[in-house]
Amino acid sequence: MSSDGLDPPLLAWSQDEILAHRSGYHVLADYLDCPRVVTRRCDPSDGLALLRTRIARRFTASRWCVGGSLQLEGEVRRRICEGFAGPVHYLWCDRDLAFLDLLTHFMRTPLIGTFHQCAEDLRKVIRRPSALRRFAALILMSESQRGYFLEQGVREDRLHVVLHGVDVEHFQPAGLEAPEKFSVLSVGGTRRDFNQMRRVMEGCSEDRGMRFVVVGPADKAHHFYGLENVSYKVRVSDAELLDLYRSCAACLHLPENATANNVMLEALACGAPVISQRVGGVPEYVNADCALLAAPGDEAATVQHLRLLASSRERQAEMRRAARVHALTRDWRIVAEATREVYRRAA
Repeated sequence: MSSDGLDPPLLAWSQDEILAHRSGYHVLADYLDCPRVVTRRCDPSDGLALLRTRIARRFTASRWCVGGSLQLEGEVRRRICEGFAGPVHYLWCDRDLAFLDLLTHFMRTPLIGTFHQCAEDLRKVIRRPSALRRFAALILMSESQRGYFLEQGVREDRLHVVLHGVDVEHFQPAGLEAPEKFSVLSVGGTRRDFNQMRRVMEGCSEDRGMRFVVVGPADKAHHFYGLENVSYKVRVSDAELLDLYRSCAACLHLPENATANNVMLEALACGAPVISQRVGGVPEYVNADCALLAAPGDEAATVQHLRLLASSRERQAEMRRAARVHALTRDWRIVAEATREVYRRAA
C-alpha cells in the first residue's frame, strides 16, 4: 500500500496464444510493479457453463467477451469486495469489459482501460457506450481513436494517448549497414490490404534486385500466386522472424486501418525502415527519418518509395540508423512511466 492509502493498480486481462509472445501489450506488465489477474481467453466447454456465458454475453459492455473475460471479472470483483483499495487497469478493455464498470462506479474504485481497436470497430464492439463515462482514465493507442470516445461523452481530460511499446532488447539489429540484397518484408494478417499489397509487388516485378517476403496466414497465400518476386511463409518461429527483421532492407506495411501495430515497431527496432501509407495511427508511430509514407491507396507512390530506397545504399543506411533511434523512444520502460503518470492522474 502506498503512502496515500491506495494499493498499486491491479492489472487484469484474458490471454490467448496470440498474446503469449514478446510483442503483445501484456509485456507492459513486466515493467510495472503491480499485482495482476490473468485468465485463459476461451469459453467453457461444459454445456451449462457455456449456456450461461452465451446468455451473459448478450448484456456485456463488449461483444467480444468470452468465458475467460467473465472469469477475469469475477476474480477482480472478489478482490474489490475483499478490500482492494487501488485502481483496476483492464489491459484489453475493448474485449474483456463485461459489467465491471457498474461495480467500480458503486465502490468508487478507479477503473482504467486500454483500448486497442480502430474507432470504426469500437462502434461495433462496445454495446454499452455509457460504460465508458464511468472510467477514471482511458488509454488510447492512437489519436485516431479520440473522436469516438468524445462522441460517447467521455471527458477530454480522461483520455490519454500512450503509444504501444516494443522490446528493444529482444528486437535488435544485427547491424545498421545496408544489406547486400534489397529484400522487403511484410508481416501479419489482421486488417492487411492484401489486394493492394499484391498490386504494389506487381508494380515492382521488373525491379530484378527487389524481392519480397510475406509472413501471413495460410488463407491469404493465394493473393500472391504467380508472383516470382514473392516468397510466402505461413508459420515462422520467433527466432526466424527476428532473423527476417534483421536481414530485410525495409518493412512494407499496408493496413486497411490501424491504431498501433507491433510489426512496425519490431521492424524499426531491428533497424528496418518502414514503407507505408498515412492510414489511422501509422503516422504517429514513425517519422520522416525512418519511414516513407504515401497517401492512402496511392500504390504508385508506394512503389516509387520502394524504388527510391532500393536505389541508394547510403539512404538505406541512414534510415536504418534512424529506425533504431526512433524505436528506442518506444522502449517499454518509457511506456511504463507514461502509464504510471496516467495512474497518478486517475487515483
